[in-house]
Amino acid sequence: MKAMELKVWVDGVQRIVCGVTEFTTCQEVVIALAQAIGRTGRYTLIEKWRDTERHLAPHENPVVSLNKWGQYASDVQLILQRTGPSVSERPTSDGQARVPERGLYRQSLPLAKLRPSGADRSLKRREPKRKSLTFTGGAKGLRDIFGKSRDAEAKQPQQRGVSLNLRRVGGVGVASAPGSPARDLGRLVQLQRDKLQALESRLLGCEAELRDWDESVGEANEGGNLEEELLLLEQQVRRNDAEMEEEEFWQNELQIEHDSERQLRQQLAELQGCVRECEAKLSEYLSRIQSMEVGLEEERLQQEAELNQKDNEEEVQTQLEKVRAELETQSQHTARLESSCRALERSLGQSSKRLQEKEQELEQLTKELRQVNLQQFIQQTGTKVTVLPAQPTGEHCNGTYTHTHTHTHTQMYIDLPRHHHLVKCCHRILTEVRYTQSCPHMCMYTVPPCGHPDNDRLGCKT
Repeated sequence: MKAMELKVWVDGVQRIVCGVTEFTTCQEVVIALAQAIGRTGRYTLIEKWRDTERHLAPHENPVVSLNKWGQYASDVQLILQRTGPSVSERPTSDGQARVPERGLYRQSLPLAKLRPSGADRSLKRREPKRKSLTFTGGAKGLRDIFGKSRDAEAKQPQQRGVSLNLRRVGGVGVASAPGSPARDLGRLVQLQRDKLQALESRLLGCEAELRDWDESVGEANEGGNLEEELLLLEQQVRRNDAEMEEEEFWQNELQIEHDSERQLRQQLAELQGCVRECEAKLSEYLSRIQSMEVGLEEERLQQEAELNQKDNEEEVQTQLEKVRAELETQSQHTARLESSCRALERSLGQSSKRLQEKEQELEQLTKELRQVNLQQFIQQTGTKVTVLPAQPTGEHCNGTYTHTHTHTHTQMYIDLPRHHHLVKCCHRILTEVRYTQSCPHMCMYTVPPCGHPDNDRLGCKT
């Protein structure tokens, strides 16, 4: 274990304690410093950082406490403060009784401070209690026992913290060991009760002894040792007074402990009330947190629903746009089809009109051809023939002639071998006209006029 140095301020002077480890207690440090300065008494080791002070307990390790400060350890100061004289420094003589030593650590306050007014009833019990303090005040008779006034010590401020009772015994400092506050308090109360019982029994014995002395006064006056007996009686009276003062002191101590116990119980009740209030607040905060979590979950679900609805609306809007675009395309296509249909209808109308014109022209040419053929036949044969107009059999429609009509016209030339080719030509033209009528989209045949070179190709001769 590595030893280190510990800096402690004593009466404004910095002193260094060597050989300090993590297992060195405050009690050992205080004993070493008290031996170094050569003074006995009750001391407190204070840990100070800026405006904050903390009294260290005797069993605490100052090195461990400093390490807890981390980077602020260099700013922490350890101060040794003397809180009062030790028990051995109190005056003792035959005429002045010695206050009994108390091996237990406790807090002793003057009686004037045990019964405060209503406003000071709290006694600031919420501050950390001291485990050991020097008795700084008590009943008025105690100061008479000590032989001189302790007013200066009674006016010193009460130091809250850990005080170590040091006493020079053969050059070695002695300090009592720390203990549990509750256990120490119980032991102290039991010790005081036993002491009070012993004092009461001693008081009864002293009273009986006084009565015996009173009875023997008359006999003692007759002897020569009256003065010695008077001195003995005075010493006994002083001892009795000292014992009575001591009894009063312990009664005060017992009253202090009762008041302290009552205040501790009140403080415990207050703490229990605070705990119940904190539990109620905690339950309320937990319920609020749960309600807030439920609200947040509902809000999250609502936001998700809104986002989903928005996505669905966007998807529907996109589909609507697509449908509208398709409808627009179909409308344009329909318009184009309608315009194409109208153009086709116009083209069909024009084609029908041209077909009718061609049929009329063909009919006219046919008539002229018959007349020409008839004239040629008359000129060649010198025969007079009367040609009656052909009567349609009901199959003539829109200026077109059927096969019956053609047969009627060709009937006239059946016995005329000279005009056999001319009849075939007319029959062929009429057949092509019928085919053109059945297929209006096909190209129509145009009969050339008489004397045209194509008539030779058809077999027609003038």
